[in-house]
Amino acid sequence: MLWLKFLHIAGVAVWVAGLLYLAALLQNHQRVRDRQDFARVRMGSRFAYMGLVSPAAFVAVGAGGALLFLADALHPWMFAKLAAVGVLVVAHMQYGHVLAHLADEEVEGPTLRIRLVALAIGASSLAILALVLAKPAIDPGLPTWLTEPGQLQPLEERHAPPPPPPRHAPPVYPHSS
Repeated sequence: MLWLKFLHIAGVAVWVAGLLYLAALLQNHQRVRDRQDFARVRMGSRFAYMGLVSPAAFVAVGAGGALLFLADALHPWMFAKLAAVGVLVVAHMQYGHVLAHLADEEVEGPTLRIRLVALAIGASSLAILALVLAKPAIDPGLPTWLTEPGQLQPLEERHAPPPPPPRHAPPVYPHSS
């Protein structure tokens, strides 16, 4: 399981660093002067997105999902972490949308969107790091019937009297002949 944790941490590190680097690359679309600059920035952005960041995201999410099944990690702080990971996934998809939008040389880059997405990535990454390191006791405020195993049985089954003990049939003796 140690190698799986290493794979997950390495995947998350490359994914987050790559998303932040993509923000800088996508900002360079504003400074393009000619077709050669456009081609260079476009190829660099697409390579970073398709060749580095997307595979790292796949590894991070896959190894993290495997860790959820192998370790006892279903705690309230983990669900908060998964919500922060959801922000990273949405940011990743936003960058894909921006890259598709910037395929046309005449289009100006959405500078504000890129900055907001980079800010969300930074905040989400810090939240993930804080949650994983602190593992805070978070009270979800849910009723016990939602948090304890076996509490989703129908009400009648939970409060019904126990069934009577089985009755033993009298022994049957074969007739002597």
